[in-house]
Amino acid sequence: MTAPKERIPSGRAGRSTQSISNSDVLIVGAGPAGCVAGILLAREGIRTIILEKAPPGYHKICGDLLGGRSLLFLDGLNIDWTSKQDEGLLIEGIQVHDEKGLKSVAYLEQKPGKDPVGTTLRRDLLDGFLQQKAVEAGCELLHGMRFQEFVDREDNAVLCRASTGAEDRLFRAKLVFGADGAWSTTARAAGMFKRDSEVMLLAVRGYYRGIEGLRNTIELYPLSNLQPGYAWVIPLSADVANVGLGVRADVCSRDRVRLRGELLRFVSEHPGLSRRMKNAKLEGPVQGWPLAAYGSVQRLSGPHVLLLGDAGAFIDPMSGEGVFGAMQSAWIAVDVAREAIRRGVFTERSLAGYDDRCRRFFDADFGSAALVTGLLAHPALGKPLAMWGLKQVEKNCLMDPDYARMIAGFFTGMYPRKRFLRLKWLARTIFA
Repeated sequence: MTAPKERIPSGRAGRSTQSISNSDVLIVGAGPAGCVAGILLAREGIRTIILEKAPPGYHKICGDLLGGRSLLFLDGLNIDWTSKQDEGLLIEGIQVHDEKGLKSVAYLEQKPGKDPVGTTLRRDLLDGFLQQKAVEAGCELLHGMRFQEFVDREDNAVLCRASTGAEDRLFRAKLVFGADGAWSTTARAAGMFKRDSEVMLLAVRGYYRGIEGLRNTIELYPLSNLQPGYAWVIPLSADVANVGLGVRADVCSRDRVRLRGELLRFVSEHPGLSRRMKNAKLEGPVQGWPLAAYGSVQRLSGPHVLLLGDAGAFIDPMSGEGVFGAMQSAWIAVDVAREAIRRGVFTERSLAGYDDRCRRFFDADFGSAALVTGLLAHPALGKPLAMWGLKQVEKNCLMDPDYARMIAGFFTGMYPRKRFLRLKWLARTIFA
């Protein structure tokens, strides 16, 4: 579905005569949030244009892991997801390694009717698949087009400017979905860019080939000097893994942590992993990126604008997974957009229901995770509390497979985090 265009008089947008591409919704960013929103909108006949600043095939820096919640969501979209899922590696459980090389393993049983565990899939493959499905649904997808600014506001629409670098284009839309990452240009242009840096995360990752002993499990390495934070080994094949490290931004700033150096030190010095990586080779550079953890953005909507995915800080503060939050925020945004378009009202007040609905959905789970990570970030209590708690959890996991599966479920978000904060579970952790 190609959006209709019209001509406007010279000077109306402060430039020479240009064509305007009209749509009901303009989506900025073609990641999971933008593409899922586009698929859902286009299926209902809502004219949708997606702008993506990167070229086709761009590989966003990511952990390359899809948790069980994301898999359930993708299955429910009816986009033949299983055809792409087969390109990944099925994850059956989680290994937790301490700094002495000891480990506990939680296997999440994969049975008919049970929730899925997870799968690994390179982010470029995931994004490319979803972009294809958005186009098939009827979206117009423009690569290499960077959103610049809001040029004019009208009663029922906004006029926006985007650029390829070589030329500018104008877009008129009733709603603009900002799905363009943690440093969202859309949020900046709308005057909505305000981040709480204390609850943001920083992460680095590299691809290593030749790691020995990889299995169909995620490997987690809590580190005493980086709390709240952990290192990971996420296998992509029999001998290639995404190896990375993530820490809260305020801890990095306070303790002057340089994550790239910490990652290289970790892979060379950890007593268990370093032996398995003696013949491993780093493929490409170690790259880093910011993660807007849930709670770092307070305002999600404004006149004609909704923020989705990383732009709205829908990242799990405990695991750092962002795909599920991106897709779920897109689902809520589409529901709000449908009603706004039906009524023809796009004011800040009329769209504020998006903020309310997102918080009702995410607060219990992501909010509980944020509470835990906030305690672990305390400058005096954080490290001792974290290491004591991890030892108790590890001991219980070794003794009780059911407890281990529940802990794995808490980490992945498949089990409600607030359950772990209940007295029963705290007592079970403390007293084994």
